[in-house]
Amino acid sequence: MIVVRPFEEKHATSLAAMMLEMAQFYGATVSPRADIALDVVDHARRMDFLLAFSAETLVGFATFASLFPVGGLLSFTYIQQIYVAFAARRLGIARRLMAGIAQTARARGCRRLEWATSTDNTAARALYEGLGAVGSTKLQYVLEGGALDALALS
Repeated sequence: MIVVRPFEEKHATSLAAMMLEMAQFYGATVSPRADIALDVVDHARRMDFLLAFSAETLVGFATFASLFPVGGLLSFTYIQQIYVAFAARRLGIARRLMAGIAQTARARGCRRLEWATSTDNTAARALYEGLGAVGSTKLQYVLEGGALDALALS
Protein backbone atom coordinates (compact mmCIF):
# COMPACT_ATOMS: atom_id res chain seq x y z
CA MET A 1 0.00 0.00 0.00
CA ILE A 2 1.32 3.44 -0.96
CA VAL A 3 1.02 6.20 1.63
CA VAL A 4 1.68 9.86 0.79
CA ARG A 5 2.54 12.23 3.61
CA PRO A 6 4.36 15.52 4.20
CA PHE A 7 8.12 15.59 4.73
CA GLU A 8 9.43 15.26 8.26
CA GLU A 9 13.03 15.98 9.20
CA LYS A 10 13.57 12.31 10.10
CA HIS A 11 13.23 11.51 6.37
CA ALA A 12 16.02 13.86 5.25
CA THR A 13 18.66 11.17 4.77
CA SER A 14 16.45 8.82 2.73
CA LEU A 15 15.14 11.74 0.66
CA ALA A 16 18.72 12.90 0.03
CA ALA A 17 19.59 9.41 -1.25
CA MET A 18 16.58 9.46 -3.57
CA MET A 19 17.56 12.91 -4.83
CA LEU A 20 21.01 11.56 -5.70
CA GLU A 21 19.30 8.75 -7.64
CA MET A 22 17.23 11.39 -9.44
CA ALA A 23 20.31 13.46 -10.29
CA GLN A 24 21.99 10.36 -11.70
CA PHE A 25 18.86 9.50 -13.70
CA TYR A 26 18.88 12.97 -15.29
CA GLY A 27 22.65 12.92 -15.83
CA ALA A 28 23.21 15.86 -13.46
CA THR A 29 26.46 16.43 -11.60
CA VAL A 30 26.29 16.86 -7.82
CA SER A 31 29.16 18.35 -5.87
CA PRO A 32 30.80 15.75 -3.64
CA ARG A 33 30.84 18.42 -0.92
CA ALA A 34 27.06 18.85 -1.01
CA ASP A 35 25.21 18.05 2.20
CA ILE A 36 21.95 17.13 0.53
CA ALA A 37 20.17 16.05 3.73
CA LEU A 38 20.91 19.45 5.28
CA ASP A 39 19.79 21.19 2.07
CA VAL A 40 16.52 19.21 2.13
CA VAL A 41 15.76 20.32 5.70
CA ASP A 42 16.59 23.94 4.83
CA HIS A 43 14.45 23.97 1.67
CA ALA A 44 11.54 22.25 3.42
CA ARG A 45 11.13 25.45 5.45
CA ARG A 46 10.39 27.41 2.26
CA MET A 47 8.51 24.96 0.07
CA ASP A 48 6.45 21.81 0.31
CA PHE A 49 7.67 18.24 0.04
CA LEU A 50 5.35 15.23 -0.19
CA LEU A 51 6.82 11.78 0.21
CA ALA A 52 5.41 8.46 -1.00
CA PHE A 53 6.11 5.32 1.02
CA SER A 54 5.57 1.64 0.40
CA ALA A 55 5.55 0.23 3.94
CA GLU A 56 8.31 2.42 5.41
CA THR A 57 10.41 2.57 2.24
CA LEU A 58 10.57 5.90 0.43
CA VAL A 59 9.54 5.31 -3.20
CA GLY A 60 8.84 8.83 -4.48
CA PHE A 61 8.65 12.52 -3.71
CA ALA A 62 7.25 15.79 -4.97
CA THR A 63 8.28 19.39 -4.37
CA PHE A 64 5.91 22.29 -4.88
CA ALA A 65 4.88 25.73 -3.68
CA SER A 66 1.66 27.73 -3.66
CA LEU A 67 2.03 31.17 -5.23
CA PHE A 68 0.08 34.31 -6.11
CA PRO A 69 -0.94 35.67 -8.60
CA VAL A 70 -1.62 34.02 -11.89
CA GLY A 71 -3.89 35.52 -14.59
CA GLY A 72 -7.20 36.50 -13.04
CA LEU A 73 -5.38 37.20 -9.74
CA LEU A 74 -5.81 33.64 -8.53
CA SER A 75 -3.61 31.59 -6.23
CA PHE A 76 -1.97 28.60 -7.84
CA THR A 77 0.43 25.80 -6.98
CA TYR A 78 3.59 25.23 -9.00
CA ILE A 79 4.97 21.70 -9.02
CA GLN A 80 8.74 21.77 -9.30
CA GLN A 81 9.52 18.07 -9.20
CA ILE A 82 7.90 14.66 -9.10
CA TYR A 83 10.24 11.71 -8.92
CA VAL A 84 9.55 8.02 -8.42
CA ALA A 85 12.34 5.55 -7.64
CA PHE A 86 13.28 3.53 -10.69
CA ALA A 87 12.31 0.24 -9.01
CA ALA A 88 8.85 1.59 -8.11
CA ARG A 89 7.71 3.01 -11.45
CA ARG A 90 4.38 2.24 -13.10
CA LEU A 91 2.68 1.51 -9.76
CA GLY A 92 0.56 4.68 -9.59
CA ILE A 93 2.91 6.51 -7.23
CA ALA A 94 3.25 9.67 -9.35
CA ARG A 95 -0.53 9.85 -9.61
CA ARG A 96 -0.80 9.54 -5.81
CA LEU A 97 1.73 12.34 -5.37
CA MET A 98 -0.19 14.51 -7.85
CA ALA A 99 -3.42 13.83 -5.92
CA GLY A 100 -1.71 14.83 -2.68
CA ILE A 101 -0.53 18.09 -4.24
CA ALA A 102 -4.04 18.75 -5.57
CA GLN A 103 -5.50 18.18 -2.10
CA THR A 104 -3.01 20.59 -0.55
CA ALA A 105 -3.63 23.17 -3.28
CA ARG A 106 -7.40 23.03 -2.86
CA ALA A 107 -7.08 23.32 0.95
CA ARG A 108 -5.12 26.55 0.35
CA GLY A 109 -7.73 27.94 -2.01
CA CYS A 110 -5.66 27.41 -5.15
CA ARG A 111 -7.65 26.98 -8.34
CA ARG A 112 -4.84 25.81 -10.59
CA LEU A 113 -1.74 23.61 -10.78
CA GLU A 114 1.15 24.36 -13.13
CA TRP A 115 4.27 22.36 -13.97
CA ALA A 116 6.56 21.52 -16.85
CA THR A 117 8.02 18.35 -18.30
CA SER A 118 10.34 17.57 -21.16
CA THR A 119 8.60 17.10 -24.49
CA ASP A 120 10.31 13.72 -24.83
CA ASN A 121 9.08 12.43 -21.45
CA THR A 122 6.19 10.52 -22.96
CA ALA A 123 5.39 8.51 -19.81
CA ALA A 124 4.97 11.67 -17.74
CA ARG A 125 2.97 13.36 -20.48
CA ALA A 126 0.63 10.35 -20.69
CA LEU A 127 0.10 10.52 -16.93
CA TYR A 128 -0.61 14.25 -16.96
CA GLU A 129 -2.95 14.09 -19.94
CA GLY A 130 -4.72 11.15 -18.28
CA LEU A 131 -5.33 13.41 -15.27
CA GLY A 132 -7.04 15.94 -17.55
CA ALA A 133 -4.13 18.39 -17.78
CA VAL A 134 -3.56 20.25 -21.02
CA GLY A 135 -0.26 21.37 -22.49
CA SER A 136 0.69 25.01 -22.53
CA THR A 137 2.20 27.25 -25.16
CA LYS A 138 4.37 28.95 -22.52
CA LEU A 139 8.10 28.86 -23.02
CA GLN A 140 10.19 28.01 -19.96
CA TYR A 141 13.36 30.06 -19.41
CA VAL A 142 16.47 29.25 -17.41
CA LEU A 143 19.02 31.79 -16.17
CA GLU A 144 22.10 30.36 -14.47
CA GLY A 145 25.84 30.65 -14.00
CA GLY A 146 27.50 33.80 -15.26
CA ALA A 147 24.26 35.22 -16.66
CA LEU A 148 22.58 34.90 -13.25
CA ASP A 149 25.59 36.45 -11.54
CA ALA A 150 25.66 39.35 -14.01
CA LEU A 151 21.98 40.07 -13.50
CA ALA A 152 22.31 39.92 -9.72
CA LEU A 153 25.20 42.38 -9.85
CA SER A 154 23.45 44.82 -12.21
